Amino acid sequence: MPFAGMSAEATHRRLMRRAGDDDESEADYGLRRQFRTLLWSSTTDNVTTHLFREEDLLVITLEFWRQEHLLDHPEDAGEVFVAEIAMDEFLGILDGVVAVLDIGQG
Repeated sequence: MPFAGMSAEATHRRLMRRAGDDDESEADYGLRRQFRTLLWSSTTDNVTTHLFREEDLLVITLEFWRQEHLLDHPEDAGEVFVAEIAMDEFLGILDGVVAVLDIGQG
């Protein structure tokens, strides 16, 4: 976690505080980009996600931002969702995804 003592949700919000604003510093942009994850084109282009490591756990934060989604799901507006997963389990999932995609290429 880049900010000691902050929860994953608070860290996500702090990283996104000036995202895309004219006053976002290069340092803030670089830090935010360091933790961005799951940039998988149209599959994940409705969410902003960050990935943090806490020992053997990966902590993923997710926030919906697209207006179309928020109009259909107003309860998601301003929510930061947090998921924790064992690093080995997450890597196993990614290995499985790669294997499936490789089969499709053959």
